Amino acid sequence: MHEAIDRAVAGGELERLLEALAGARTPDVRYAIGRIVESAREDGSLLDRAAALAGRAEPAARHVASGLVVAGYGGEPTRALELLRRLADDPDWTVRESAAHACGHLLAEDFARMVEALREWSGAPSPAVRRAVVVAAAKAATRGRPEWAEPLLKLLEPLLLDRDEGIRRILAPVALGASLLRAYPDLTFEYLTKWSTSTDEQVLWNVAMAFSASGAPPLAKKALIVLRKLSLDERRYVWRAAASAMWKLGRKKPEIVRPELAQWLEDERRVEVAREALKHL
Repeated sequence: MHEAIDRAVAGGELERLLEALAGARTPDVRYAIGRIVESAREDGSLLDRAAALAGRAEPAARHVASGLVVAGYGGEPTRALELLRRLADDPDWTVRESAAHACGHLLAEDFARMVEALREWSGAPSPAVRRAVVVAAAKAATRGRPEWAEPLLKLLEPLLLDRDEGIRRILAPVALGASLLRAYPDLTFEYLTKWSTSTDEQVLWNVAMAFSASGAPPLAKKALIVLRKLSLDERRYVWRAAASAMWKLGRKKPEIVRPELAQWLEDERRVEVAREALKHL
């Protein structure tokens, strides 16, 4: 595979390159990106090549385009972001995912400029573009840079209202609960507590589901403060999210959660939530 890629890149043979990449694995695509970047160092044509590949019908071409946008970003950031936004809204979900992860890489490399761009993307009509914001924030949070904590939380804040399924699946469980809550536990908990005062059920669902994720167990005692409140919400969408958080926390911290649920069983306002959580413990 690599030999075929090398020959195609060295000869500037795009068709042969795309033939070699048909059905290729991610490491092979990354290898192709690296070889193209090396070959383009002298002529500075990375974004031109990215634009040409972004217009191709083959998904592999558009995967490569995402990588070339990252490599060529420094020379023309505005043009690079235009290309990346287009790729983030690609018909192929794997291309969209590549573009979203490219956004995360660039956010970590050029935080100030990218956070402003992604703030504008969070209001995009396309849910795929909005989802790229969430993926990028989650990826950047893994760097653990303390000065990024609040800007990332504020970046995600408008998306708490978003009902798109693709966004819901990753915003609370992945970006907030697995990434930000682990990287910045105190400030993220502070924001979750603030958001728990909302009356919007989607916001409250996100708060509850953040405590169902892998970053929550070290904060289990504090999480109960918020989940007690959410468990009293009469809307099924909200209280079931609280129940989900309780059983997932309970599997990691049974000594904290089980006594709490035992008390809820004696509380007519919370008994249904407790029963739902205990089904899974």
